[in-house]
Amino acid sequence: MEQIRLPNGLWYYDPSHPLGQAGGFGQVFLGTSETGDEVAVKRLHIGAADSAHRELRVSDLLRVGTFAHVIAVLDAGQDSDSDRYFVVMAKAEKSLQDELAQLGHFEVLRAVGIALEILDGLDELPDLVHRDLKPPNVLLHAGVWKLADLGIARFVEESTSLNTLRDCLSPPYAAPEQWRMERTSAATDIYALGCILFALLTGDPPFHAEDTSALQSKHLYETPTIPDTIPALLRTVISFALRKRPETRPARARLRELLTSVLATAEAELPRPGLRRLG
Repeated sequence: MEQIRLPNGLWYYDPSHPLGQAGGFGQVFLGTSETGDEVAVKRLHIGAADSAHRELRVSDLLRVGTFAHVIAVLDAGQDSDSDRYFVVMAKAEKSLQDELAQLGHFEVLRAVGIALEILDGLDELPDLVHRDLKPPNVLLHAGVWKLADLGIARFVEESTSLNTLRDCLSPPYAAPEQWRMERTSAATDIYALGCILFALLTGDPPFHAEDTSALQSKHLYETPTIPDTIPALLRTVISFALRKRPETRPARARLRELLTSVLATAEAELPRPGLRRLG
């Protein structure tokens, strides 16, 4: 175990025990508190040289209240013994990416239900744009799907060069405005949620390419083909979310309304147990 010294105390993490794959902003490892409680410790890829020792205020933002659909941040900042930045979070059971890899894809009811839980998390912090919404950052904790890494992308965006930020993008889920290095907004998260819904229903995100440049071109200029096996209204929802211009995507409230309609329709079409055809 390696010790780190953050604003709220001492923490320990095991560099040989990663929790999931490394992401654009960092790698998560199994860790413990001073009292031995298990936590998840994210070691960011950027260091003090990149960020000019800028303060990482993720914990201040997320410790203000108790959230039902956002992973609790216990501590965050620069380790006083090194140039590295860390975020300490509650340890989750698994990620949405883990679940998707195991199942291959989700049925409509479950996929839409998870999308609504993601919206719940975004609604809990309405003034914050996630900027890196993707299945590895949606975690199952205490039986609820919750958002992780809120605030990290904002810190990187505000404290590093554009080239560093470009390197941190999650290509399968990055919105066109992120590829263009333009201002992000709530619509950026709507685009990512559209990509997540597509992945949950089909097993893969909407665009594939052999290299990042080709994938960027697809996000900027191509319209994905949404399989006919997905209900018509849900296909419409996904197409709305994946519009290229952010101002043409639906707001969160409208997206919730549409997804709730999809859920109600799908539930109504389920066979009712105990009923038999007469005649």
